[in-house]
Amino acid sequence: MRIMGVFADKIKGDFFSNAIGVSSEEMERFEQKSIHNGVQKDTMRVRFRLSGKMLERLLTKCQTLMDIIRKEDLLGAQAFYFPCILMVTDTNGVIIYITGDEVSISNAEQMNNIGVGTSLSFSSAGTNAVSAAIELQRAVVICGEQHYLTTMRDWITLSIPIRNSENHIAAYLAFSSFHNIPGPIIYPCLESISARLEYQLKKAEAQGKVWFVEEILEERLRHLPLTPREKEVAMYWILDYDYKQISKVVGISENTVRVYVTRINNKLRVNSKASLILRVLGAI
Repeated sequence: MRIMGVFADKIKGDFFSNAIGVSSEEMERFEQKSIHNGVQKDTMRVRFRLSGKMLERLLTKCQTLMDIIRKEDLLGAQAFYFPCILMVTDTNGVIIYITGDEVSISNAEQMNNIGVGTSLSFSSAGTNAVSAAIELQRAVVICGEQHYLTTMRDWITLSIPIRNSENHIAAYLAFSSFHNIPGPIIYPCLESISARLEYQLKKAEAQGKVWFVEEILEERLRHLPLTPREKEVAMYWILDYDYKQISKVVGISENTVRVYVTRINNKLRVNSKASLILRVLGAI
């Protein structure tokens, strides 16, 4: 019941305006920033779009997040049941992934030069939800004439930061539609997708750190006077595997694992796991 109450709170206008709206002072600052960057209001097409090797390098850099999006199908066609575009940009506002209904995607591409590689930064597209979210470092909604470019003034755009395991912004999730759809209805849906992306990104980063630790341990153990099998058992023992888990991974009995642990301790002259860790980390 409380979940429904929270959802009801989110779709109230006051909450929406206070949480992700933009003040008149901020809008004035964005206007000046767009002008300073030389963006022409009446231009139909967004100014900058990466291609070729530059785009390839960017997509490679964002590969982990791209894999998560594709695997989870978080931005699939079923996310919304009305014409819209969903995008993920890098921290500079360059689109690395885009999806939506065919008509919206086609219009954005042909009329506005919006697709993978397009920059939605102030210097490229003036004020929009992505450029504003980058500036304010928070979720933002931009509606209608708040957009700097005339061609975007029939749009509603929302953008939410996606944070990594260190709580740094790693990307931005963005929504846009040409239709008059109430922002307070869209925001909880977009927030849910963003939360799922963050969870999977943090999970992937944590798994990557485990592999990194294993690489460090292998390097340290390589310099110690242990047999290959003893080094293998020592690594899993340090990673806090128990006897049963080590036996399954290595393919030996639990009693044999115990024998190896005793042998490792004797060879390295340690008497506990803590002292073994200190011995291994100081091996080089």
